[in-house]
Amino acid sequence: MKIRPVSIIIAVFLFTVAFPALSQQTSYPLTVKDDTGNTVVLPAQPRRIVSLTLFTDEMLLAIVDRQRLIGVTTYAADPQISNVSDLAADIPNKLTMNVEIIISLMPDLVLVANWSDAGSVKQMRDAGVPVYLMASGLTVKAIEEKIDRLALMTGEPAKGRELIARMDARLAAVADRVAELSPEKRERVIDYSPWGTAQGRGSSWDEIIRRAGLIDEVADLTPDEWGQVPLSKEKILQLDPDILIVPGWIYNDPKGASAFYSQVMRDPALQGLAAVKMKKVYLMPENLKSAVSQYIASSVEWLARTAYPELFR
Repeated sequence: MKIRPVSIIIAVFLFTVAFPALSQQTSYPLTVKDDTGNTVVLPAQPRRIVSLTLFTDEMLLAIVDRQRLIGVTTYAADPQISNVSDLAADIPNKLTMNVEIIISLMPDLVLVANWSDAGSVKQMRDAGVPVYLMASGLTVKAIEEKIDRLALMTGEPAKGRELIARMDARLAAVADRVAELSPEKRERVIDYSPWGTAQGRGSSWDEIIRRAGLIDEVADLTPDEWGQVPLSKEKILQLDPDILIVPGWIYNDPKGASAFYSQVMRDPALQGLAAVKMKKVYLMPENLKSAVSQYIASSVEWLARTAYPELFR
C-alpha cells in the first residue's frame, strides 16, 4: 500500500502529542508499575530479556536488538499465528512458563501475561527476577501505550517512537481510503467461529472492523463473560452480513480451517446468506486476526483491502 504524505505528517504530529515521554531517555534504576499494579524495579537497562506473550515478542523484536532477547514464546516461531516467525528464528530459547528453565537463563526482565499463574510469578520474583505482567491491548491506543511502556523499560525511546509513527501512518493511509465511503456503502461483517460465536464489542476484532471502514454487525449484541456473542444459524440469517470472516487457523487441527470454510459454504441452512451467495466468506490469517501488537495495522489493511478492493487499486 502506498502511504500518502499527508497521512505521514498527521500520524507523526498526533504521535508527538500523544507520546511526549518517549522523547526522553530512560534513566536507571527505573521503577514502574505493571498492569496488575505491582511495582517492578529495573536496576539497569535490561540486556537479558525473556518474553512469554506473543504480542510482547512482536513488539520487542521491533524495538530491541535481537541479542538482548534470550527467550520468546514457542508461538513466536509458528508463522500461522506469529508475525515475527522469521525474526524469532535465531532467538536461542522458545519458551513456555517453565520457571526452572527461565530462572536458569538469568534474565534481567521477564514479560508475562497479566493472567499468568501467580505461583510461577512469585517463584521468579523470589529468585530476584524482575517480572512485568502486561495485559493485551485491545485498541490501537492501548497497543501504542504498551509499545510506549516497553520502549521505556528497555531504554529504547527512539525505536518506540519510530514504531508507533510507522503504525499510525499505515492506519492513517487506510483511513484516508475508506473515508470516501458513505455509510450505506460500508460493508457489514461478522466473524464466525466453528463453535458458533463471534467476537463482540470491546474486542480487538471490533477495533479492526471499525478502522477498516466496516460495520460490526454484532456490536449491539451482548457478549458473554469471554467477550463472545453466541450465534445460532437463525441469528446469522437474521443479521445477514455482507461479509463473513471464518478462521484461517484452528488450534491443533491443521485441516480444521479449510474444513470449516467448506462446511459454511455448503451448509443448506446458510445458502440464503448474502455472504455465501456472493462468495464473500473469507479465511483470515490468524496472525492478523488475533494481532494485538503493531501488526494490528496489517490486520486493518487486510480487512479493508478484502472488503473494498476497488479503493486500493
